[in-house]
Amino acid sequence: MNLKEQIYRMKSIMGLKERVDIDNDSYITMNIKNFPKYKEELTNILRPKLESSNGDFVMFKNSVVKGKDENGTPILADDLNIDNRFVNYMVSMGLRKFNSLLHDIFSKFYNRSTEDNKNTAEIVNGDPSNFEILGPITAKDNKSLLSYWINEPGAKVYRIKLPDECSSQLTVEERKIYVTVEPRENRVHFPKGVPERLRGKKLGTLIYLAMIKKLGYITSSMGNSPEIKMVYQDLLSNEKYANDIMSLLLQKQVLIFDKNANLDFQKIFNEFVSNKFTDKSFVRISPALQEILGEDYTNWYNSLETTSEESISSKIEKYKDLEPRGGDTVVDTRTNKIYSFNGEWEQDGGKKMSLVSDKYESLLLPVKEKSNFKVIHRAFD
Repeated sequence: MNLKEQIYRMKSIMGLKERVDIDNDSYITMNIKNFPKYKEELTNILRPKLESSNGDFVMFKNSVVKGKDENGTPILADDLNIDNRFVNYMVSMGLRKFNSLLHDIFSKFYNRSTEDNKNTAEIVNGDPSNFEILGPITAKDNKSLLSYWINEPGAKVYRIKLPDECSSQLTVEERKIYVTVEPRENRVHFPKGVPERLRGKKLGTLIYLAMIKKLGYITSSMGNSPEIKMVYQDLLSNEKYANDIMSLLLQKQVLIFDKNANLDFQKIFNEFVSNKFTDKSFVRISPALQEILGEDYTNWYNSLETTSEESISSKIEKYKDLEPRGGDTVVDTRTNKIYSFNGEWEQDGGKKMSLVSDKYESLLLPVKEKSNFKVIHRAFD
């Protein structure tokens, strides 16, 4: 596969050029193209709570959400229990993105009048590439979990310290750049991403490269934000990084190694693929990594079904006695589309369920439609 084909393949998998004809009122229309408008609409809905919080984020958050269900899905305050697509879509994002969105709305609302009189519309001058990675801080209690929007005790938080020439131009909030790493599989998240005024400098790619070198390897579902998808597109298709990293791309996940790391590559690979759903048509691997893995990779690859149709049919049969639950990979038997099942909760006197694909598509449906979705992968029993 040449570079052009590889880039096209990456864009296809990441949904960067996908076009779907849908109704204007569909939840699917809440994609990144409309996201600034979406945040503006949501800010207007939450404005009374923003104003009454007096700049206290915890007070604001507690006025929006009163708890979470057994799957970790936010339960909104009673006065937000309304039939509104902006509010419904916010809940369907899942807890981590939900919290990050609330924080972003809160920060931007108060930055307008209180942040150091800085002009946040100006592009930051200077080169941010000479940053430092500080930490880690290990999340051990609910306070640290809340502060960094992570769900699992034991997760590590690394802070990104920019050069003084750049950080001096940023607001206090904009300087809070950090990466979180889950205890399992070095799964990385970039909750707040790069400040908008620093975008276009490839800072996101450089931070991810530095994290790969620091940790030896990372894994990810490649995220739902366009910025993170572009970072992975750059990492996996840009030949200038070929001497630094090697990767394995599956249907919904990616594993990236530091090429010079002193690791048990076979052990990490085998543990990674043992609980992932994919078929042969989605697998892409760096030649250097394939050579290192040898028969471990060959045997695993040969065990996969050739196409999605073959794989889906056999997986449905394998998991036919299971009912979807949070964390499962499921297939819509009507469309053959694959989703992650986020969970279900009570809303408007009935039960709703949330699903999300790897191409921005989020669904919020009545639980009665669950029978249309069959489990094709369960990572953890």
